[in-house]
Amino acid sequence: MTPKNGPESERVASSLAGVLEAAARVRDEARKERPTVTPAMLASAPEVEPSGRYDFDLAEFPLFRFCKPKMGSHGRDPIVYTDTIRGKEGEPVTRRWEAYPGPFGFGGASTHVMLYDLLQLYVEQGCLGSQIQFGTLRAVFRRRQPDRHPGAADFRRMRRDLDVLCGYLFKCTNAFWDRARQAYVDMTWRLFDNVFYFKGRPDDLQQELPFGFIQVNRVLQEVARSRGFFAVGFESRLFYGLRPIEARLAIYLAKLFTSQTAHRRPVEDLARALPIESPRQEDVRRTLKSAADGLLAKGLRILKSYRLERGRDGRWVAEFERKDRPNQDQPFPRQIREELSAEIEGLVHRIIEATGNPHDRNWWIQCANRLGQGSVDRALGQLKETAGMKEVRNRGALLTKIFKDIARERDLTLK
Repeated sequence: MTPKNGPESERVASSLAGVLEAAARVRDEARKERPTVTPAMLASAPEVEPSGRYDFDLAEFPLFRFCKPKMGSHGRDPIVYTDTIRGKEGEPVTRRWEAYPGPFGFGGASTHVMLYDLLQLYVEQGCLGSQIQFGTLRAVFRRRQPDRHPGAADFRRMRRDLDVLCGYLFKCTNAFWDRARQAYVDMTWRLFDNVFYFKGRPDDLQQELPFGFIQVNRVLQEVARSRGFFAVGFESRLFYGLRPIEARLAIYLAKLFTSQTAHRRPVEDLARALPIESPRQEDVRRTLKSAADGLLAKGLRILKSYRLERGRDGRWVAEFERKDRPNQDQPFPRQIREELSAEIEGLVHRIIEATGNPHDRNWWIQCANRLGQGSVDRALGQLKETAGMKEVRNRGALLTKIFKDIARERDLTLK
């Protein structure tokens, strides 16, 4: 029986299928660009958690609203920010940024965390190709909270965060001075273009398959290729433990502390950069003070001290003193990934789900490749059985021990 609007539905389905197939081909081509994994590469992967990475402009350019929007146009008006660049012959020129929301509106605290996650994944994957492979939203969530599984509300929030990021439109007046063309550049651009999810059932968002990816806009691709992302000087573990304004302030200071030992700025200007949106200046200062106190209490090692004081002109000024400079010399370890078969990709996904440890993906790839599905199934069964009888504080360590025991039985080597 032909369904209602059958021919038209078939044409739409065929068109969407073509888009998906084309995107998948681009994804596969991007995978082929990646270096081939060798045992030496896997064995030499660093164990120390590296510094997080962020984009130099986005560290200062405000994108998110951390307060609850009031009724009216507040939630739809662009976020506007101005600063100063050096133009022709070094002349100071005002640069103006405008962030326009898409149909899903502005992002907030959770969207800021999602952007951070995507940038980390892009760097870990070598910033190769036009896509960031996140696999499943469950795996993204477990990067932040390895001891908790996401629920339905978490999945809905993460999907919305990705929709928000794909919807943003940026307009920049006097973005930079192009020396080659001897001209000032105005530009309109986006961060991301499209996002794809894969699921085993049509009506269940949590039945994910590990093939999800988001497409990176060409402008951000060029930024990653030519300039890269700077090291913020602290680990993701600390970032995930910060409150929203603390996290924004930490990223902001990390950018400035790459070149400054002390950073001094009027409070009202700093509030627009983060942003802290409040009509009462006392509330702005209180929020900023609370965020700075929180960073010191939580051990942000790039920050030594801060103070708020009135300047000679009567304006309140914030001054931050650097403790440790964010080290840009230590390379972020690229998590080199193979063009994995669907079977190995599935095994690695199951291992990460069972352990809550996506950071050791290279190690899990080696285990799955060397041991095969039968041994991985056996090891995961032993892990589940042990966890059912007693508390297991470190599931990744226990599974590693089980894998090594099985490898020893089979006279195999795991490095």
